[in-house]
Amino acid sequence: MTTTQVQPEAPMTYEQIREMFQDIGRSQKETDRMLKENARSQKETDLKFKETEQMIKEVTRSQKKTDRQISNVNKQLGGMANSDGDAAEELFATSLESKMMFAGQHFDGIDFNVKRKSGGLRGEFDIVLYNCTAVAIVEVKNKACKDDLESMVTKKVPVFRTLFPQYRDHAIYLGIGSMSFDDRVIKKAHELGIGILRQKGDTIEADTDAVRAY
Repeated sequence: MTTTQVQPEAPMTYEQIREMFQDIGRSQKETDRMLKENARSQKETDLKFKETEQMIKEVTRSQKKTDRQISNVNKQLGGMANSDGDAAEELFATSLESKMMFAGQHFDGIDFNVKRKSGGLRGEFDIVLYNCTAVAIVEVKNKACKDDLESMVTKKVPVFRTLFPQYRDHAIYLGIGSMSFDDRVIKKAHELGIGILRQKGDTIEADTDAVRAY
């Protein structure tokens, strides 16, 4: 039987040992460089995050300011609309009160901003004229639309009769006053038998030829 002898490794020379330590040193320097770069990168990331966070805060503040401005504008516009509506209602009310006439009918009394609630039913009526046999309900709008007309027939009339039973057997005439009418609204008013009142200079012009009793 043959025995194989393992030759011992030759000892490292001085040059090999020095080269090995130089490699370790270079590797350590590279590691240090990478760690420094990573630290710089982390700082840059943190800085960008803070900048982004600051931008979000500024956008949020700006949005809140914009929301407040929009809210203020809406309030101002709402106030202007209410003011215009009050002025229009006063104009039509004054004209009707001075004449006490509507759709060929003479009326004995007139009330403004009539409100009544009974149980779960509530009604509001801008101008109401009445005599012993008839009632005239006139609604005032900044700009009349067809929905306003249909609502008067389908809602205002039955609600009025229910809330004011003393006028249950009275003929009810309807009118709408507005600063602005388009042709479609005028046509619809004629179809439904609703009178039209509109401003003409300093007076109110009434178109009541097509008015019918409800």
